[in-house]
Amino acid sequence: MESISYYDGLKENYYHGLLLGMSIIFSSDYYLLSNRESGEGRYDIQLQPKTAAMPGIIIEIKAAKDATEEKLKALAANALAQIESKKYDTEIRKQSIKTIYKYGIAFSGKKVEIATN
Repeated sequence: MESISYYDGLKENYYHGLLLGMSIIFSSDYYLLSNRESGEGRYDIQLQPKTAAMPGIIIEIKAAKDATEEKLKALAANALAQIESKKYDTEIRKQSIKTIYKYGIAFSGKKVEIATN
């Protein structure tokens, strides 16, 4: 509520860049991948661990203007379902990564909702 303008966050690309930029703190342990093909589509962000003992992370982002809390929850759930239905974990599984955390994240202005497996 205090850091970004409502006008900053009107499109999905803004949030994508924000999360990707914040993920750089994990670059010593993870390869940060963005908009790469895997399975039957392209995930938004993947953190692929540099060692197979660490968990992988897949993030799918959705954004909507003036979404209600209910719509925001549905968007986050849809993003998570998209990770599963499009099999975005295909490439990371080929790296022998056993544990994969999947996050569907929905934004609307300054509001956010996260769905996870």
